[in-house]
Amino acid sequence: MKASQIGRPYFFEIFTLCNFAVLLVALRGITRMPLRTLDSLPVSIAIGFVLQALVGACIRLAFAVRRGNARELLATYRSARWIVDTFRLAIFGGLWAHTYSWIKLVTPMLHPRLFDQQLWNLDRVLFFGFSPNIFFLTLFSKPEALQVIDWIYAIGFLASVNVIGTYFASIPDHRIRIAFMNANALLWLVGAWLYEAVPSLGPAYRFPEVWLPMARLLERTQHFQRLLMSNYKALLSAPSKAPQAINILFGVAAFPSLHVAFQVLAFLWMRRLTRWGGIVFGSFAIFIFIGSIVTGWHYLIDGIAGAALAWLCYTASQRVPAIRA
Repeated sequence: MKASQIGRPYFFEIFTLCNFAVLLVALRGITRMPLRTLDSLPVSIAIGFVLQALVGACIRLAFAVRRGNARELLATYRSARWIVDTFRLAIFGGLWAHTYSWIKLVTPMLHPRLFDQQLWNLDRVLFFGFSPNIFFLTLFSKPEALQVIDWIYAIGFLASVNVIGTYFASIPDHRIRIAFMNANALLWLVGAWLYEAVPSLGPAYRFPEVWLPMARLLERTQHFQRLLMSNYKALLSAPSKAPQAINILFGVAAFPSLHVAFQVLAFLWMRRLTRWGGIVFGSFAIFIFIGSIVTGWHYLIDGIAGAALAWLCYTASQRVPAIRA
């Protein structure tokens, strides 16, 4: 492998750097914390990515031993291209996660107007005059159903992120690996700027009277919602104290739903690569879509916009010349 080929910039690297630069310009005169915190979240994400790659590689090698092709797979993992790509993916994965988190966090500082009422009204137009949040909350109002949704939505999403992360961090195919990262970075960073374009807190925050009676049945969801709102208020009252008194990861924004978007993106990729993966993540994408409405994290339009964004990012990632070679 030639050094020039290994060193060629990827789309996700250029796109991440551009977004980080735009963020710094947007926050000029407000805060320099995105620069001062580069040694925290990006490093943690980078280390996590390398660990995911190692765990995934070990799992793939174990299966390869049974199939009798472990030697070829090990040669791929030992190649300069795969190793260098792993560290590039880790470094820039950390940077785009850091950039995304800061864009989301400072939304109330850059665009303080909220569009919750407009999104609620749009949902009613799309749902023939009814609120889809109230409809689905009523539909799944049995205690057992709400508790299942509460548990799976809170725990299942993080589990799926780790499964997908491990799968693509360790995949031996160079083009698929880079193409997925291109799509993933595009999804989260474009989604973050959409937060800025249409700021909203989410229905559970704007219309709490709908969900407060369900507090006992949505215990995990409302616990996390309280944490995020406390962080949101702390940011507005003392932005200069970030990140000492403010958690960078606890930004509040509803439109679009990137929880739904990520699951749809995972479904589109896994459907292409494995039949069972497509079925599992397709089912989970539907669950997250409905669960986001039931729990009050999102409006119906948030999930629709997130799914559309995922499809666009998936399609765009297939057309980047650098990954077709």
